[in-house]
Amino acid sequence: MTAPLLELRDVKKHFPVEAGMFGARASVRAVDGVSLAVAPGETFALVGESGCGKTTIAKLVLLLEPLTAGSILFDGTDLATATAAQRKAYRRQAQAVFQDPYSSLNPRLKIGTIIAEPILAHQRPGRAALAARIAELLDIVGLPAGAAELYPHEFSGGQRQRIAIARGLAINPRFMVLDEPISALDVSIRAQVLNLLADIQQRFGLTYLIIAHDLALVEHFSTTVAVMYLGAIVETGPTEAVFANPAHPYTRALLASVPRPDPDHRPEAGVIHGEIASALAPPPGCKFHPRCPLATDRCRHDVPAVTQLSTGPGTTPHWAACHLIGT
Repeated sequence: MTAPLLELRDVKKHFPVEAGMFGARASVRAVDGVSLAVAPGETFALVGESGCGKTTIAKLVLLLEPLTAGSILFDGTDLATATAAQRKAYRRQAQAVFQDPYSSLNPRLKIGTIIAEPILAHQRPGRAALAARIAELLDIVGLPAGAAELYPHEFSGGQRQRIAIARGLAINPRFMVLDEPISALDVSIRAQVLNLLADIQQRFGLTYLIIAHDLALVEHFSTTVAVMYLGAIVETGPTEAVFANPAHPYTRALLASVPRPDPDHRPEAGVIHGEIASALAPPPGCKFHPRCPLATDRCRHDVPAVTQLSTGPGTTPHWAACHLIGT
């Protein structure tokens, strides 16, 4: 198999907080032992309920938060022990498109200045070369060159997200984090932005890590999917395999919750009941057991091992962490 471009090894991120009336110290285990590998050119999706740790992983990958434990490798380089020069080179290769196009662009700056910022942070082009690059980037995302002289408030949400994509492409990255890139957009233009991202990926050979709630988007857009619950990955594999044969009860419940335009459709799994446990004090054993209708005593005490499901040669392994697999 191809060596991964991005690899997380037992990554943990715990946020210290004061708990109780006496100010006792505790930690929110936002990410609690996540390992994953993203191959060059693929679209790797992280899905799960709000608060499961998806966005924290994105921040860790973008070096916006320090690790508590574990390691993150990019193209074989451990970012935790990388030199300042290596980290700067990584920041040039890894860019992001954030969820809200209304807050991710500085309202006081013209679009040309916004797109130029990452270029000027890493290069020193002449004025003419910079203007030509900005015009090229705007053309790539389907906007006229004259947009460079306007301000963010003069554009629609879809156009602003195109501008954010242009800014992300400005320094020719190899890898992009897409944090809910279409959730804040009107339904009528979501497909346009997704098609643009797909075209850009094919044209420039980009690798995507996408954070998403929309499972229909994940099924259509990603090549690999990882399902997170309470800071841990409970199932991962090729998107087609996970959607066709979900192995973990949480994955099955998530997929069953997706609305389908078929009045005769009856989902196999029911709606998940109860609230997600606190990351301050995760339950022992399988973290999902308090909400799992199939939980046994073993689930309540023993952490489930990873079980690999059948998969073809040369493909991403499909695995899940559940005691019930094979029983």
